[in-house]
Amino acid sequence: MTDFVTRLDAELHAAAVRQERRGRVGAVAMPRVRIAVGNLPTAALATVLLGLAAAVSALILPLSPHESTAGELPATLQGVWRAPPTELRLYEAGSTRCINLGLGSSGPCYALGDAASRVATDWGGVSLAGHTLLLHSRQGLGTGIYRWRLQEGRLRLSKVTDGSRERVRSLVAMPLAFSEAPNRHPGVPVGWSSQTLASPRFGYSVRAPHYWSIDTSGRADRLSGDATRHALPEMSVTAGRPRAGASSDCPRYGVRRLFVGGTNVSVSVYRDCGAPNLQSAGFVHGGREYTATWRGNARRPEDDYARFDAILKSLEFAP
Repeated sequence: MTDFVTRLDAELHAAAVRQERRGRVGAVAMPRVRIAVGNLPTAALATVLLGLAAAVSALILPLSPHESTAGELPATLQGVWRAPPTELRLYEAGSTRCINLGLGSSGPCYALGDAASRVATDWGGVSLAGHTLLLHSRQGLGTGIYRWRLQEGRLRLSKVTDGSRERVRSLVAMPLAFSEAPNRHPGVPVGWSSQTLASPRFGYSVRAPHYWSIDTSGRADRLSGDATRHALPEMSVTAGRPRAGASSDCPRYGVRRLFVGGTNVSVSVYRDCGAPNLQSAGFVHGGREYTATWRGNARRPEDDYARFDAILKSLEFAP
């Protein structure tokens, strides 16, 4: 870990030095200005100094590249970039998507996944240092550092250092074309994770839509926006020895894997199994086996992945 941090610091320092050299005023010959101030009155001296400051600023400002505040993403990078099968989404600080991914609102974030299904396989925080892009994975892939440049509307990335070969192949194989601003199809409605619902008996809390409530009167906790139990979607949670999330008669549609709060979560997906789509997430925490089951009304299970994932990624346990 120490060696990695040392290399990372060295790369960042080198990038900063190169950026500093490119922006130095020394690249342009500054005129030598000699002013005789001995016999000037105070008011005249102030005028001369003010004029000198304005002249120096006029020379310096055109030479300074227009960069975003350190760590933030320029507007030209924010959005969806695709080079099928790869899709890279870059979100600005404070975006709802970053919050729904469990990353908070203090900084920009990224999501990397499949362009066809729009299912993210990696996500985390992202920061910028000049023309160096840093991806801080929350899925255990470590930090990836890439140089970036825009050429004819395409985003070209070249690896500086990244321990994930799969991520490198996804990002550098070919330039990514701009597709759209990510907030046009966020996958999760605004405010989807706006309130905290807690279960004292099972010792967990999640963030859910503001109109949802939690019913703990049955064997399983039931989280839903409909008290009549007639409307979907809904989510149930059991702990200890949970009941199976789906009948063995239901053929499994697929399996997904998430990494939530340091815990590996396996999600089994079913279609037309008591609901248009059913997803069952199983994991172990504190010696307890948990099962979180999603019942959705989307005919395509993929259309509900983002909503269920947003709730799962907000999962926290009482100390």
